[in-house]
Amino acid sequence: MKIFAISAFLICIIGIRDVKSQTGLPEKEIGQADSLWKTNKLSKAIEYYEKLLSRGDIPGEYLSLVYLRLAEALYQYGLYDKCIKTISGIKSLPFLPDHHKLITEELLQKIKRIPAADHTIIYNSTKIAARVFVSEAQKKYDPENETCKTIEEALVAVQMLLQKRDLPEGSVEVILEGSSYNINKTIKAGAQFSGTRRNPVVIRSFSPEKIIMVSGGIKLKYWQKETDPEIILQLPETSRGNVIVADLKKNGISGIDSLVFGGFSSKRASRALNSRFSSFPVPELFYNGKPQMIARWPNNGDTLVSLTDFKNSRVLSWAAEKDLWLHGYWQHMWADAYEKVKSISIKDTVIILQPPLNSYGFGKSKWHVVNALSEMDVPGEWCLSANEGKVWYLPPSGFDPDKCIISVNGPAFIIENCDYLTVRDIDIRYIRGDGMVFLNCNNLTLLNCSVRDASGYGIKILGGKNHLIHSCLVESMGRGGIDIISGKIRNLENSGSIIENCTIRNLSRIDRTYTPAILLEGVGIKVRHCLFSEIPSSAIRLEGNDMLIELNEFSRCVIESDDQGAIDVFGNPLYRGNIIRWNFFHETGIPGLHMAAGVRLDDAISGFSVYENLFLRSSSGIFGGIQIHGGKDNYIEGNIFSDCKAGISQSAWGDKRWEATLKEKGHPVYTALNTLDWKSDLWQKHYPSLKNLTEGGTDTNYSADNLVINGQAIFLRKSPKFQTLNNIIITGKEILNKPADYIKYVSPWQEMPLQRIGTY
Repeated sequence: MKIFAISAFLICIIGIRDVKSQTGLPEKEIGQADSLWKTNKLSKAIEYYEKLLSRGDIPGEYLSLVYLRLAEALYQYGLYDKCIKTISGIKSLPFLPDHHKLITEELLQKIKRIPAADHTIIYNSTKIAARVFVSEAQKKYDPENETCKTIEEALVAVQMLLQKRDLPEGSVEVILEGSSYNINKTIKAGAQFSGTRRNPVVIRSFSPEKIIMVSGGIKLKYWQKETDPEIILQLPETSRGNVIVADLKKNGISGIDSLVFGGFSSKRASRALNSRFSSFPVPELFYNGKPQMIARWPNNGDTLVSLTDFKNSRVLSWAAEKDLWLHGYWQHMWADAYEKVKSISIKDTVIILQPPLNSYGFGKSKWHVVNALSEMDVPGEWCLSANEGKVWYLPPSGFDPDKCIISVNGPAFIIENCDYLTVRDIDIRYIRGDGMVFLNCNNLTLLNCSVRDASGYGIKILGGKNHLIHSCLVESMGRGGIDIISGKIRNLENSGSIIENCTIRNLSRIDRTYTPAILLEGVGIKVRHCLFSEIPSSAIRLEGNDMLIELNEFSRCVIESDDQGAIDVFGNPLYRGNIIRWNFFHETGIPGLHMAAGVRLDDAISGFSVYENLFLRSSSGIFGGIQIHGGKDNYIEGNIFSDCKAGISQSAWGDKRWEATLKEKGHPVYTALNTLDWKSDLWQKHYPSLKNLTEGGTDTNYSADNLVINGQAIFLRKSPKFQTLNNIIITGKEILNKPADYIKYVSPWQEMPLQRIGTY
């Protein structure tokens, strides 16, 4: 067992122990046993742990913690038979927290010398049953393999190959030749293109060294200087004579017939499914490979005022705008939306909006104007009129039309009911909407792919199981990174899906909130060895059960929105069995400005295990590194909080609010409890703590062996029901910035593989 603690001997010298334990646990004696271990007196520590356990006075919630101390000590001392016997005793305990169950299983694997399984092995089969090449030149590379001009033609050829009775064992490959492939419509495939275990289908570039770019963008080659007197009069004086205009039809572009925005709190983008809300395929302009800023005011930041109180003469210049929008955090800094401007009242300079309006109203809010010709005053700004089929652009100096691309088509792929499919070594760019969409596919693998510069999500995988997303890059997105639903929560069917060694960064350019790096829903999905960075709101939004989030780095998350966590969970106390361990959170939130945490368990979230994570500068506002709002049965163990305001914060509900919420129709908690059969034998056996879900234990959580370095407090707003053990705060220490530097704070019974965190 690997749990953090500081010996009683050292506490009086370097720190303060959290002594207010309400558990009756012999805390001092555990500290003495820990001290023996820390001073290399392992055999005596083993005797001490055994003596403690023989007394029979350790509360059930902490019994497995002490047993695991003993098991790990026996393992390190080489007493494997006794260790196995102790593990057997642990498994027979009446209550075993989910993370202790996992630790027990992994300790048995260590005894059997089975290596840690946090790296998925990619098998490159040399067996190839057939190949179909895609080349616009249709050059014959191999007389034995068919060559097609389009991917659609190649898929038809694959379908015919899969129907052959004499097809040998091996993959059926679609190989994309050349450096780029432009799509003029979404590539679609259905069940008829399904592979099998014997004959999986692979779509790939010629080689990992010659990755092809699949693009949904079209070059805007033909521009002219804007000379229309009406338009010129509308432009800022500093831009007149410099703005250029492109006619979409003259550039061979059709299909951009509307410009519609949504956002989380927009009624235009209704939320039909949990945190999912409609994605509008917004076209975007790119120059020299970078997204350009749609013309706006202010150019940077926002104005902070209610619409009714906004009195500014520049409103008059907006009156002539034909497709003007406002983007704002209306009322709440955790919910953004776009509002269409219907008209401007010249008489009293009032902005009149076009319904439907957002869900929260228009009090004092943070907002800005979008798609305004009259505000095009910075090189790189652009504006679109879908009705007129025109794009205006204030180009940078040395403008080269060949480097100007507008995203027109997307998604690149929509693949449905297609099993045993691998997409690898492909770079998808300049997509209008979502990058790739997979619906009800099983045994799907995405390997070494990148999705960049799309206005929607990078990858959507909705339904199916046994998915592997490995070594992929998703960046520069209008919305989020990966949206995945896998596994069935109703019957707790494990997904078998893994997201590993991926980099997901620079997100939510258009919709700013609830468009995370990963929107995770289902059962048993593993997310490990990933990097999440530069995200306005959350990096992972978790909606489900038995998830394992481990060995990831979270950098600069929640850097704009408020009341969020880098990992954020909300509103369903049936989300159980989730384990968050061995992650590195740093630079979360905006210090002193917003409420942000590394992990936020919001509105009744219960039964989570958050252990052995490193939180560096990941606590702001009234939140600690971990924030719990109203939940219970959560275990917070062995974490290190460095340079955080506090380690753990709690917003307790009390019995009355808990009981009222359980009965509040329309609340997500009520909906969950009345939708899922959580009282069934299946659920009750899988999650024993559910037996006390509706009665007793409100706000009862467990915190053990956490270390706060240079923080103001271990806890903020801790209720008397929050059970604590061996939590330490030390001050006056050097702030370390690399995970490996914190090894000196790791106790001998901790795992905490700090050097393995992140991508590889």
